[in-house]
Amino acid sequence: MNQTLELIKILGSSSASTFFAMNKNKFAKLCHLSRKNRMLFFYLQALDRKSLGNLSSIYQKESTRYTQTIDAIARVSKTLRRANVKHAIYKTIRPYKSTTVDIDIIIFGDKSNYSRSAKTMKDSGYKFVVKGPRSTTFWDQKTEIGIDLYEEIAVSYINYIDKEKLVEYTTDAKLPNGDSVSILKPEADLSCIIAHSIIKEQMYTLSEYYTFIHYLKQMNINNFLQIVKQNNITSAARTHASITALLHRAAHKTIPEKLQQILEILGEDKFETTRLIHNNFETPHKYHPITVAKSVLEITKGRKCRNSIAMQIYHMLNPNFTKKFLKELLQHIRRETY
Repeated sequence: MNQTLELIKILGSSSASTFFAMNKNKFAKLCHLSRKNRMLFFYLQALDRKSLGNLSSIYQKESTRYTQTIDAIARVSKTLRRANVKHAIYKTIRPYKSTTVDIDIIIFGDKSNYSRSAKTMKDSGYKFVVKGPRSTTFWDQKTEIGIDLYEEIAVSYINYIDKEKLVEYTTDAKLPNGDSVSILKPEADLSCIIAHSIIKEQMYTLSEYYTFIHYLKQMNINNFLQIVKQNNITSAARTHASITALLHRAAHKTIPEKLQQILEILGEDKFETTRLIHNNFETPHKYHPITVAKSVLEITKGRKCRNSIAMQIYHMLNPNFTKKFLKELLQHIRRETY
Protein backbone atom coordinates (compact mmCIF):
# COMPACT_ATOMS: atom_id res chain seq x y z
CA MET A 1 0.00 0.00 0.00
CA ASN A 2 1.09 3.59 -0.64
CA GLN A 3 2.86 5.06 2.41
CA THR A 4 0.72 8.20 2.46
CA LEU A 5 -2.47 6.12 2.76
CA GLU A 6 -0.81 3.89 5.37
CA LEU A 7 0.01 6.96 7.42
CA ILE A 8 -3.54 8.32 7.11
CA LYS A 9 -4.98 4.95 8.17
CA ILE A 10 -2.73 4.79 11.22
CA LEU A 11 -3.70 8.29 12.34
CA GLY A 12 -7.37 7.71 11.61
CA SER A 13 -9.95 10.43 11.15
CA SER A 14 -12.19 12.50 13.36
CA SER A 15 -14.95 11.56 10.90
CA ALA A 16 -14.28 7.85 10.40
CA SER A 17 -13.03 4.81 12.28
CA THR A 18 -10.52 2.63 10.45
CA PHE A 19 -8.55 -0.18 12.04
CA PHE A 20 -5.18 -0.68 10.45
CA ALA A 21 -2.45 -3.02 11.66
CA MET A 22 1.09 -2.20 10.62
CA ASN A 23 4.37 -4.03 10.61
CA LYS A 24 6.66 -2.35 13.16
CA ASN A 25 9.46 -2.32 10.59
CA LYS A 26 7.56 0.43 8.78
CA PHE A 27 7.47 2.76 11.78
CA ALA A 28 10.77 4.43 10.89
CA LYS A 29 9.86 4.86 7.21
CA LEU A 30 6.57 6.48 8.11
CA CYS A 31 8.38 8.62 10.66
CA HIS A 32 10.41 10.09 7.78
CA LEU A 33 7.25 10.62 5.73
CA SER A 34 5.45 12.32 8.62
CA ARG A 35 8.42 14.65 9.06
CA LYS A 36 8.28 15.61 5.37
CA ASN A 37 4.55 16.24 5.78
CA ARG A 38 5.11 18.52 8.80
CA MET A 39 3.29 16.33 11.31
CA LEU A 40 5.99 14.28 13.03
CA PHE A 41 4.76 14.81 16.61
CA PHE A 42 1.18 13.98 15.63
CA TYR A 43 2.38 10.69 14.13
CA LEU A 44 4.57 9.71 17.08
CA GLN A 45 1.72 10.40 19.48
CA ALA A 46 -0.51 7.98 17.58
CA LEU A 47 1.89 5.07 18.08
CA ASP A 48 1.82 2.80 21.09
CA ARG A 49 4.51 4.12 23.45
CA LYS A 50 5.82 0.56 23.86
CA SER A 51 6.22 0.29 20.09
CA LEU A 52 8.34 3.39 19.62
CA GLY A 53 11.66 1.59 20.06
CA ASN A 54 14.42 3.71 18.48
CA LEU A 55 11.86 6.47 17.90
CA SER A 56 11.51 7.10 21.66
CA SER A 57 14.28 9.70 21.70
CA ILE A 58 12.67 11.54 18.77
CA TYR A 59 9.32 11.45 20.58
CA GLN A 60 10.85 12.92 23.75
CA LYS A 61 12.54 15.67 21.73
CA GLU A 62 9.30 16.53 19.94
CA SER A 63 7.34 16.45 23.19
CA THR A 64 9.77 18.92 24.75
CA ARG A 65 9.59 21.03 21.60
CA TYR A 66 5.79 21.07 21.80
CA THR A 67 5.84 22.37 25.39
CA GLN A 68 8.39 25.02 24.42
CA THR A 69 6.28 26.05 21.43
CA ILE A 70 3.18 26.54 23.57
CA ASP A 71 5.14 28.63 26.07
CA ALA A 72 6.65 30.73 23.27
CA ILE A 73 3.22 31.39 21.75
CA ALA A 74 1.82 32.43 25.12
CA ARG A 75 4.81 34.68 25.84
CA VAL A 76 4.70 36.60 22.56
CA SER A 77 0.90 37.05 22.66
CA LYS A 78 1.17 38.43 26.22
CA THR A 79 3.91 40.79 25.07
CA LEU A 80 1.76 42.23 22.30
CA ARG A 81 -1.36 42.37 24.48
CA ARG A 82 0.42 44.37 27.15
CA ALA A 83 1.26 46.92 24.45
CA ASN A 84 -2.38 46.90 23.25
CA VAL A 85 -1.35 45.64 19.81
CA LYS A 86 -4.32 44.04 18.05
CA HIS A 87 -3.10 40.74 16.64
CA ALA A 88 -3.87 37.08 16.03
CA ILE A 89 -1.73 33.94 15.96
CA TYR A 90 -2.46 32.11 12.71
CA LYS A 91 -1.29 29.00 10.81
CA THR A 92 0.59 28.01 13.95
CA ILE A 93 -1.77 26.40 16.48
CA ARG A 94 -3.23 23.39 14.70
CA PRO A 95 -6.35 21.48 15.87
CA TYR A 96 -4.04 18.63 16.89
CA LYS A 97 -0.75 18.65 18.81
CA SER A 98 2.08 19.85 16.60
CA THR A 99 5.48 21.50 16.77
CA THR A 100 6.76 24.31 14.58
CA VAL A 101 9.91 26.21 13.69
CA ASP A 102 8.17 29.59 13.64
CA ILE A 103 5.16 31.43 14.98
CA ASP A 104 3.09 33.49 12.55
CA ILE A 105 1.26 36.58 13.81
CA ILE A 106 -1.01 38.99 11.92
CA ILE A 107 -0.77 42.57 13.15
CA PHE A 108 -4.06 44.34 12.55
CA GLY A 109 -4.47 48.05 11.99
CA ASP A 110 -2.33 50.46 10.01
CA LYS A 111 1.41 50.69 9.38
CA SER A 112 2.01 52.60 12.60
CA ASN A 113 0.53 49.73 14.60
CA TYR A 114 2.79 47.32 12.75
CA SER A 115 5.83 49.49 13.51
CA ARG A 116 4.79 49.65 17.16
CA SER A 117 4.54 45.87 17.32
CA ALA A 118 8.11 45.52 16.05
CA LYS A 119 9.36 48.06 18.58
CA THR A 120 7.51 46.22 21.33
CA MET A 121 9.26 42.98 20.40
CA LYS A 122 12.69 44.64 20.42
CA ASP A 123 12.04 46.36 23.74
CA SER A 124 10.90 43.03 25.23
CA GLY A 125 14.20 41.34 24.41
CA TYR A 126 13.35 39.45 21.24
CA LYS A 127 16.25 39.34 18.81
CA PHE A 128 15.66 41.06 15.47
CA VAL A 129 16.50 38.78 12.52
CA VAL A 130 15.32 40.31 9.26
CA LYS A 131 12.73 42.66 7.77
CA GLY A 132 10.94 41.52 4.63
CA PRO A 133 8.52 43.34 2.30
CA ARG A 134 5.48 42.60 4.47
CA SER A 135 6.88 40.92 7.56
CA THR A 136 9.50 41.19 10.29
CA THR A 137 11.18 38.17 11.85
CA PHE A 138 12.33 37.96 15.46
CA TRP A 139 14.00 35.16 17.40
CA ASP A 140 12.81 33.75 20.72
CA GLN A 141 16.18 32.88 22.25
CA LYS A 142 14.61 30.89 25.10
CA THR A 143 13.09 28.32 22.75
CA GLU A 144 14.99 28.99 19.51
CA ILE A 145 11.77 29.58 17.61
CA GLY A 146 11.32 32.26 14.96
CA ILE A 147 8.47 34.76 15.26
CA ASP A 148 7.11 36.38 12.10
CA LEU A 149 5.05 39.56 12.47
CA TYR A 150 2.98 40.17 9.34
CA GLU A 151 1.93 43.62 8.28
CA GLU A 152 -0.08 41.92 5.54
CA ILE A 153 -0.75 38.28 4.63
CA ALA A 154 1.41 38.25 1.55
CA VAL A 155 4.11 36.62 -0.51
CA SER A 156 6.77 39.26 -1.07
CA TYR A 157 4.65 42.43 -1.61
CA ILE A 158 1.62 40.59 -3.03
CA ASN A 159 -1.36 40.33 -0.65
CA TYR A 160 -3.28 37.08 -1.01
CA ILE A 161 -5.62 37.52 1.99
CA ASP A 162 -7.10 40.83 3.16
CA LYS A 163 -6.37 40.88 6.90
CA GLU A 164 -9.06 43.47 7.59
CA LYS A 165 -11.68 40.97 6.47
CA LEU A 166 -10.50 38.62 9.21
CA VAL A 167 -10.80 40.99 12.17
CA GLU A 168 -14.32 39.80 13.00
CA TYR A 169 -13.03 36.22 13.09
CA THR A 170 -10.53 36.72 15.91
CA THR A 171 -11.11 35.03 19.24
CA ASP A 172 -9.32 33.99 22.42
CA ALA A 173 -8.15 30.43 22.99
CA LYS A 174 -6.78 28.74 26.09
CA LEU A 175 -3.51 26.93 25.56
CA PRO A 176 -2.59 23.63 27.27
CA ASN A 177 -0.43 25.60 29.74
CA GLY A 178 -3.50 27.58 30.83
CA ASP A 179 -2.59 30.87 29.13
CA SER A 180 -5.01 32.65 26.80
CA VAL A 181 -3.93 33.96 23.38
CA SER A 182 -5.48 35.75 20.41
CA ILE A 183 -6.10 33.48 17.41
CA LEU A 184 -8.24 33.25 14.29
CA LYS A 185 -11.40 31.18 14.35
CA PRO A 186 -11.19 27.85 12.47
CA GLU A 187 -12.95 29.20 9.35
CA ALA A 188 -10.47 32.05 8.98
CA ASP A 189 -7.39 30.06 9.96
CA LEU A 190 -8.21 27.30 7.46
CA SER A 191 -8.76 29.88 4.71
CA CYS A 192 -5.30 31.34 5.38
CA ILE A 193 -3.70 27.89 5.42
CA ILE A 194 -5.32 26.97 2.11
CA ALA A 195 -4.23 30.19 0.39
CA HIS A 196 -0.74 29.87 1.88
CA SER A 197 -0.49 26.27 0.67
CA ILE A 198 -1.26 27.02 -2.96
CA ILE A 199 -0.17 30.60 -3.55
CA LYS A 200 2.93 30.82 -1.37
CA GLU A 201 4.20 27.27 -0.70
CA GLN A 202 2.69 25.70 -3.86
CA MET A 203 2.48 22.38 -2.04
CA TYR A 204 -0.03 20.20 -0.19
CA THR A 205 1.14 18.34 2.93
CA LEU A 206 -0.65 15.98 5.30
CA SER A 207 -0.44 18.61 8.03
CA GLU A 208 -2.96 20.56 5.96
CA TYR A 209 -5.05 17.45 5.37
CA TYR A 210 -5.43 16.88 9.11
CA THR A 211 -5.97 20.56 9.81
CA PHE A 212 -8.86 20.53 7.33
CA ILE A 213 -10.35 17.29 8.70
CA HIS A 214 -10.13 18.37 12.34
CA TYR A 215 -11.42 21.89 11.68
CA LEU A 216 -14.52 20.56 9.90
CA LYS A 217 -16.26 19.72 13.17
CA GLN A 218 -15.41 23.10 14.69
CA MET A 219 -16.21 25.53 11.91
CA ASN A 220 -19.27 27.17 10.42
CA ILE A 221 -19.35 26.24 6.72
CA ASN A 222 -21.22 29.39 5.69
CA ASN A 223 -18.64 31.60 7.38
CA PHE A 224 -15.83 29.63 5.74
CA LEU A 225 -17.38 30.02 2.30
CA GLN A 226 -17.94 33.73 2.92
CA ILE A 227 -14.27 34.25 3.77
CA VAL A 228 -13.26 32.26 0.69
CA LYS A 229 -15.51 34.37 -1.53
CA GLN A 230 -14.52 37.71 0.02
CA ASN A 231 -10.83 36.98 -0.48
CA ASN A 232 -11.18 35.52 -3.99
CA ILE A 233 -9.66 32.15 -3.11
CA THR A 234 -12.47 29.96 -4.42
CA SER A 235 -10.17 28.17 -6.85
CA ALA A 236 -7.63 27.47 -4.10
CA ALA A 237 -10.33 26.23 -1.69
CA ARG A 238 -11.86 24.00 -4.38
CA THR A 239 -8.49 22.39 -5.13
CA HIS A 240 -7.56 21.93 -1.49
CA ALA A 241 -10.96 20.49 -0.55
CA SER A 242 -10.89 18.12 -3.53
CA ILE A 243 -7.49 16.69 -2.59
CA THR A 244 -8.54 16.36 1.06
CA ALA A 245 -11.72 14.50 0.06
CA LEU A 246 -9.82 12.18 -2.29
CA LEU A 247 -7.31 11.19 0.39
CA HIS A 248 -10.02 10.64 3.00
CA ARG A 249 -12.08 8.49 0.63
CA ALA A 250 -9.04 6.47 -0.44
CA ALA A 251 -8.07 5.74 3.17
CA HIS A 252 -11.48 5.46 4.87
CA LYS A 253 -13.96 4.82 2.01
CA THR A 254 -15.98 7.89 3.06
CA ILE A 255 -16.01 11.68 2.79
CA PRO A 256 -16.91 13.77 5.88
CA GLU A 257 -20.40 15.25 5.51
CA LYS A 258 -19.29 18.88 5.90
CA LEU A 259 -16.51 18.38 3.36
CA GLN A 260 -19.00 16.92 0.92
CA GLN A 261 -21.22 19.98 1.43
CA ILE A 262 -18.28 22.27 0.68
CA LEU A 263 -17.53 20.37 -2.53
CA GLU A 264 -21.16 20.53 -3.63
CA ILE A 265 -21.01 24.32 -3.36
CA LEU A 266 -17.48 24.95 -4.68
CA GLY A 267 -17.34 22.07 -7.15
CA GLU A 268 -14.47 19.59 -7.52
CA ASP A 269 -11.00 20.01 -9.00
CA LYS A 270 -10.39 16.93 -11.16
CA PHE A 271 -7.07 18.25 -12.49
CA GLU A 272 -5.05 18.06 -9.26
CA THR A 273 -6.79 14.94 -7.93
CA THR A 274 -6.00 13.12 -11.19
CA ARG A 275 -2.36 14.16 -10.85
CA LEU A 276 -2.30 12.92 -7.25
CA ILE A 277 -3.73 9.54 -8.26
CA HIS A 278 -1.25 9.31 -11.13
CA ASN A 279 1.57 9.97 -8.60
CA ASN A 280 0.27 7.12 -6.41
CA PHE A 281 -1.06 9.50 -3.72
CA GLU A 282 2.45 10.66 -2.86
CA THR A 283 2.67 13.58 -0.44
CA PRO A 284 3.86 16.27 -0.13
CA HIS A 285 2.06 16.98 -3.39
CA LYS A 286 3.40 19.80 -5.56
CA TYR A 287 0.74 21.85 -7.29
CA HIS A 288 0.97 22.23 -11.04
CA PRO A 289 1.96 25.75 -12.20
CA ILE A 290 -1.45 26.01 -13.90
CA THR A 291 -3.18 25.51 -10.54
CA VAL A 292 -1.02 28.16 -8.89
CA ALA A 293 -1.58 30.56 -11.79
CA LYS A 294 -5.38 30.13 -11.58
CA SER A 295 -5.34 30.95 -7.87
CA VAL A 296 -3.08 33.96 -8.35
CA LEU A 297 -5.24 35.24 -11.19
CA GLU A 298 -8.36 34.98 -9.04
CA ILE A 299 -6.96 36.98 -6.11
CA THR A 300 -6.24 39.86 -8.51
CA LYS A 301 -9.98 40.55 -8.45
CA GLY A 302 -9.38 42.29 -5.14
CA ARG A 303 -8.39 45.96 -5.24
CA LYS A 304 -5.95 45.57 -2.37
CA CYS A 305 -4.24 42.70 -4.16
CA ARG A 306 -4.01 44.64 -7.44
CA ASN A 307 -2.40 47.56 -5.64
CA SER A 308 0.11 45.21 -4.02
CA ILE A 309 0.98 43.71 -7.41
CA ALA A 310 1.74 47.22 -8.67
CA MET A 311 4.04 47.63 -5.66
CA GLN A 312 5.69 44.31 -6.48
CA ILE A 313 6.32 45.38 -10.09
CA TYR A 314 7.80 48.66 -8.88
CA HIS A 315 10.27 46.87 -6.60
CA MET A 316 11.14 44.38 -9.34
CA LEU A 317 12.80 47.30 -11.13
CA ASN A 318 15.52 46.95 -8.51
CA PRO A 319 17.95 44.26 -9.84
CA ASN A 320 19.01 43.17 -6.35
CA PHE A 321 15.40 42.69 -5.23
CA THR A 322 14.53 40.79 -8.41
CA LYS A 323 17.57 38.51 -8.07
CA LYS A 324 16.63 37.60 -4.50
CA PHE A 325 12.95 37.12 -5.38
CA LEU A 326 13.70 34.81 -8.32
CA LYS A 327 16.20 32.82 -6.25
CA GLU A 328 13.58 32.17 -3.57
CA LEU A 329 10.99 31.30 -6.23
CA LEU A 330 13.33 28.74 -7.77
CA GLN A 331 13.92 27.19 -4.34
CA HIS A 332 10.15 26.85 -3.92
CA ILE A 333 9.87 25.00 -7.20
CA ARG A 334 12.75 22.59 -6.50
CA ARG A 335 12.16 21.62 -2.87
CA GLU A 336 10.41 18.44 -1.71
CA THR A 337 8.79 19.98 1.35
CA TYR A 338 8.75 23.24 3.35
